[in-house]
Amino acid sequence: MQLPFPLQKRIHSVTNLIAVASGKGGVGKTTIAVNLALALQQQGAKVGLYDADLYGPNVPLMLGIRRKKSAASIHPSGMIPTARVNNAPYIPPIARYGLQIMSVGLLMATDDAVMPDPRMAGHIIRQTLQDVMWGNLDFLLLDLPPGTGEPQQTLLEAFQLDGVVLVTTPQDLSLMDAGRSLKFFQQFKAPILGVVENMSYLMCPHCGEQIEVFQRSPGESFLQQQNVELLGRIPMHIEISRGISAGHPLMEDASDATHAQAFQQIAQKIMQKCTGQNDGK
Repeated sequence: MQLPFPLQKRIHSVTNLIAVASGKGGVGKTTIAVNLALALQQQGAKVGLYDADLYGPNVPLMLGIRRKKSAASIHPSGMIPTARVNNAPYIPPIARYGLQIMSVGLLMATDDAVMPDPRMAGHIIRQTLQDVMWGNLDFLLLDLPPGTGEPQQTLLEAFQLDGVVLVTTPQDLSLMDAGRSLKFFQQFKAPILGVVENMSYLMCPHCGEQIEVFQRSPGESFLQQQNVELLGRIPMHIEISRGISAGHPLMEDASDATHAQAFQQIAQKIMQKCTGQNDGK
């Protein structure tokens, strides 16, 4: 099904708007988004990261940012009153590790919960995204919540994406859900950059051999049949989870580590793909 979306627009001063998505929770999508943003930034790109998960905004926590009090600009219902003048962006992003960051989690206290009407979730995220003063960015990554509901649909109807990165793990259920997400984004004519397989293998601490923790699934062939590229495989490594828990992500704290090379390689592929798309515009 091909859907026309004449109202899709671009975000001023952002060259590439990239969605990082997953069909299900628990695959480490936000960990991938944070480290991928840092990997792109370390290769010379100007990068922003927008946390579009209204109910579980974890990007600030993974970057070591916490608020003790809610900002005056957000109501407990989740409504963010507009303060735009002549439709101009007015919310300054937070700079962290060279990234431009925005999240609903930056407008709330760390322990607060946003409880908006589900029908308003897409509007809240769309409005906040376009109200941020992003400046000139080569890449703006959208860390989407799991699934294919809201705010994904509203964002896809409102903004023109330059690419989608799907995050999965090797298990059957995760690959099936990745396939559903793939179809969802294809309906909106969003370019699929490829798949990142997280928690793909374990490195033996004694011999350095790769250990396949999860059985390889025949469901992987679905993505292959759809001609979707495997951008890279991220290993299970204690330093990745430790860095996220401490607010010092791997690509900031130990970007030269062997297990960090996968993020660098994925970032290089994304930059090459987006450069090719822009050259063809």
